[in-house]
Amino acid sequence: MSKQEILSWTSFITSLSVIVIYVIFVFGWPAFIPDYSGNIFKLFFNLFWIAVGIEIFVDAADKKFRVSKDELDLLIEARGMRNGYYFLSAAVILLLFQMFLSEIFTNSPEAFFWFSNTKHIFHFLFIVLLSSALIKRATQIYFYRAEF
Repeated sequence: MSKQEILSWTSFITSLSVIVIYVIFVFGWPAFIPDYSGNIFKLFFNLFWIAVGIEIFVDAADKKFRVSKDELDLLIEARGMRNGYYFLSAAVILLLFQMFLSEIFTNSPEAFFWFSNTKHIFHFLFIVLLSSALIKRATQIYFYRAEF
């Protein structure tokens, strides 16, 4: 496994952990599912710190005279960035379109409740931003695992 692939895995785990912890903390645990929120929170909190520790160790263990990225790493990073950017752009455009529609159809405010409140828009944008980072890293992991 190359250094960049290890960093992709740790960044993927870190982003996933932050999303899960954020969703549990902000939105809470659904009532129809048995309450395992404490165990899941603890699991992802520990995964977050393990991934951060691995990332720090990999960066510290890297020798200064070695090449850290080659052309293949740059190509894979560009593909991941493209997919993450496409997702982020599509989600922001859908949010803006939804906000525009909620202003037009003001006779049914409960149908557009989530996107008429700025607090919910902030939560949506934060989750979309972290999801785009997840998509970027998942794309990188896919292309590192694919045989060229």
